[in-house]
Formats: sequence, structure tokens, C-alpha cells
Amino acid sequence: MKTLTVIASGWHFPTQFYQAMARQKTPKGWQIKLYCVAHRDPEHAREEKKNDVFDSSQRGELDKKLYSRVISKEDIIMLGWNYKEYPNTVGDWGNANQWIEEHGMEGTDLLLVTHDDNLIIHDRLFTDTVEDLTFEEWDILTNSPGQPYGSLRGSFEFFKPRVIEKIGGKFDLSTLTLDRTGHTTATNELGELYDWNNIIAPMSKAIEEHEFKVASLSPCYRVSAYVIEGERGYISKTHGGNTEIEEAGLKYLSDNKVI
Repeated sequence: MKTLTVIASGWHFPTQFYQAMARQKTPKGWQIKLYCVAHRDPEHAREEKKNDVFDSSQRGELDKKLYSRVISKEDIIMLGWNYKEYPNTVGDWGNANQWIEEHGMEGTDLLLVTHDDNLIIHDRLFTDTVEDLTFEEWDILTNSPGQPYGSLRGSFEFFKPRVIEKIGGKFDLSTLTLDRTGHTTATNELGELYDWNNIIAPMSKAIEEHEFKVASLSPCYRVSAYVIEGERGYISKTHGGNTEIEEAGLKYLSDNKVI
């Protein structure tokens, strides 16, 4: 029996994400282990988002679906997730490092590291990933190719265990200076956590150095047939420079009645 380990960085806590991940179909011969590495109690997110009002645009409607309600930690656990709160040091791959430091990679045959502000739109994400004929050809599988192209940001990536081994057993966060230990709120402004975008450089260097093969679920930034990534918590909150690329993916999904 092989194991797919899912590490979700718990910060926004939309119910749809946690339910949809827990209800994914399981590939034959595999088991799924779900871990929420939380950097605050969901009650902080509930208070933060209680006055959210979404418009009737396509993105607004997607946010309504994502945030039908903010999930509680009790409900996360009831869905089959292992829930634990850790110091709010660094988000993105910082959550993954905290889990790896505690559990190690032994027994994990495939690792998924994901934010929790992602709208999951297909229940065959895991089965299609491991049963695809190209499964043995890649080392890293990302939801979208990144912006700039080829940049991995920690939003939604599968890693083969050999990647973690080759990079020293943890993600390199040495280029970051922002530590938010003790913080339980955020303005969600695009520039507030800009320093954390610097995780891109060490990973890009590692990919080149170790010649990791990187594949993508989609050619469109943030959007695939399985996952629509949020930006600082919301699908409607996008950086202006990325909007056109994202819209191409959303249009494709809409034209094919996926959303």
C-alpha cells in the first residue's frame, strides 16, 4: 500500500476545500493521509470573514462557493483530517517544513503541499494524478506553471520523496525575513506577505541543480481542471498583471461547463 500525504496550510479555512479534499477518490493500491498544519485557530478566520460580501461576477460566485462557511477544527477532524496548530512562522512551505520536522518522510510515497484557499472542482484529482501514464516521468507536479513561468510558489504542488531528499530534507526558506509568530490576523493585502514570494528563488535553483522534471496540470496560471487557486484567500483577489492569464483558464472551464 502506497501513501499520499497531503499537507494543507491552515489559515483561511473554507469548508469547500476541506470537504472536497476529504472526498477525493482514492487510487487503487494507495491510501490518503490528510494533515492540516494550522497557523491559527479557524475561529480567527470566522471573525475575519464574517462580513465578506461577494459580488455576482464569476469570481465572486466562485468565492461564494469556496466560503459557504468557515469550517471549525472539530469539523476538519470529523472529515478525517489530522489537525494541529503550529507557530505562525512562515507560510507556504514553512507549514510543510514543520510537518516534515515532526513526522519525517518515511512512509510517504507522494507529498502534496497546498494552501487551503483553493477551490477544488474535481474528485479525481488523486486518481488522475497517480494513474496517468506520465506519473513516473515527473519529480514535481504543480497546478499551474507559475508567474513568471516556471516559478513554484507553494500554492499547490505534488513532490516525489526524492525531491525532498535532494534538497536536504526540507524547503529552503533562507531568503525570507518575515516571521509572523504570534500573529493571528492579516489584512490580506497583496503586498503584506510579499517577502514570502522569495521562496521561489531557492526552489528554482534546486530544480536546475538537480535537474528535477516539473510538470503542470494546466498551462493557465492558477487555474486547472482540478483546482482554482485563491490569492490571499480569495479567487476574486488577483494581481492585475496576472488577470488575463487566469481569465483564459476560467473561460475554458466555463465554456466546458466545469464551473
